[in-house]
Amino acid sequence: MQMRRRSEGDAAGTRKRNDSVPTRATGTTTITSSNSKGSNNQRPRAICSGPDWTHGSLDSAEAAGHGHYLKCRYPRCDATATLAEARKTFKSCHNCSHLYCSRECRRAHWERHRKACLHSRVSALCRLVLSTCKDDADTLRHLSVLARRGYLSQGRGVVRILFRSPERADSFIKQGFQCLGEVSYVRWPDLLPAEMGPELYSELLKLSTEYKPDSKMLLYVAICVVSEAPGSATAPVKWERQLVSRCAKLKLCRTVVNEIASGPGAGERPGPRPDTVRDVLVLSFNILSKTTQRAREQVSQNVQTVLRQRGVNLRKHYPEVYQRLGTFVEGSTDRFLPVTLHPRDTATGRSFVCIVMPNYGDTERVQFPVSENGDDRVVTVDVGADLGDDLTSKL
Repeated sequence: MQMRRRSEGDAAGTRKRNDSVPTRATGTTTITSSNSKGSNNQRPRAICSGPDWTHGSLDSAEAAGHGHYLKCRYPRCDATATLAEARKTFKSCHNCSHLYCSRECRRAHWERHRKACLHSRVSALCRLVLSTCKDDADTLRHLSVLARRGYLSQGRGVVRILFRSPERADSFIKQGFQCLGEVSYVRWPDLLPAEMGPELYSELLKLSTEYKPDSKMLLYVAICVVSEAPGSATAPVKWERQLVSRCAKLKLCRTVVNEIASGPGAGERPGPRPDTVRDVLVLSFNILSKTTQRAREQVSQNVQTVLRQRGVNLRKHYPEVYQRLGTFVEGSTDRFLPVTLHPRDTATGRSFVCIVMPNYGDTERVQFPVSENGDDRVVTVDVGADLGDDLTSKL
């Protein structure tokens, strides 16, 4: 398992963890906050890579000799400097040890650098959290009971653990159950792709179909990271909040499994609760590399038509999604990220879940979970095909 460097905030006594947790996917979402603080004047801490450049920290480079040069980490910049010059003029990343010859290069490289800067470190922390959940007996039993009760009352879903900062996640790793983050059970139709990213969202939907709730549970860990990002000339620094997440499929605690087998107790299945019975409308479509603009227009028209049948005006009620569809039709982007809506059917007065889910390439379509206790009525419509006049029968 890749561990974070101590210079990035790890304590000396961080214990090793079992790397056998079957993590399946990761995701990152970013929210930019208002400007704050001044520019970064901290001492540069590392050397950038290159065929003739020294690697490591400035101190180690100086120990190796004073004839080495440093190169700006922005690929389009060829600026170099000696160690002594770099110590005075080079600027480091606000969050890690990348060195740049100027603030302008640091800002220009941020869009490409920020995922590697934070995601790799915090993603490793997510893995440690998952390992701790598996190894700590009290935590595993607590999560297993929550997963079992959630499944019996709400159907298939995910146990979600949120940590408001990497420091809180690190405290859980060191101290166990007493520092566990905010835990909740989330039904699969209520998963939000905007929170975890499209790749992890698709993976969780797939796992929701595959896992065996009598012996396994799905765990989704999200860690909130607040970082400094290069701003503009008038506001050199701004704040960004990222959610770095990872999921895994874990075995239920042995005692909980024994209780299920011995029943009736934990193995007894209660009837569905009225407030969880909801319709789930899945609008899926295939997108290939040679998909024409006419096919994209048909997808957009069908999505709006299907929702209009339930009294939902996409342009009026969800303008952001409508705009994303317009961008997709125009061809400005090749990908349409999954989206989950929670509208209300004007005919029945009941709210329902609508998932707009693209399938890329020739891969198999995502198989959406079928409720085993009648909590959800799942209707899947291929909005990439010609719906014809039998749309009402499909709904």
